[in-house]
Amino acid sequence: ISWKSKKQETISLSSAKAEYRSLRKVVGELVWLQRSFTELTVPPIGPSPVYCDSQTAFHIARNLVFHERTEHIEVDCHFVRSKLQEGLISLHHINTGDQLADILTKALTGIKHSTMMDKLAVFTSPPT
Repeated sequence: ISWKSKKQETISLSSAKAEYRSLRKVVGELVWLQRSFTELTVPPIGPSPVYCDSQTAFHIARNLVFHERTEHIEVDCHFVRSKLQEGLISLHHINTGDQLADILTKALTGIKHSTMMDKLAVFTSPPT
């Protein structure tokens, strides 16, 4: 006997889909950069590290058989997975609390904002 909450599944599917689509966009930009560098005769420097805070998106990219959540994102799956196998990117999981991109995309508390600014080595000068 198996049971699943439809409401919870819908939320996780849309979240996983959004996270994976974002991952696909990042990889697409890296492909563009690599091609631009090749045209400028800049030698490749190895795989670009890509950090993902979504466990689901991370596992979809790495696992060839992760069918339940990949129903509508199969083309994106193949693109990201192929670039991972080609060595263009190296995919790493990062804890949500350590995701530096949050400072650009989310409203943060004062402490969290200060922590992120410190990690980015951005210092505010005192008012004059």
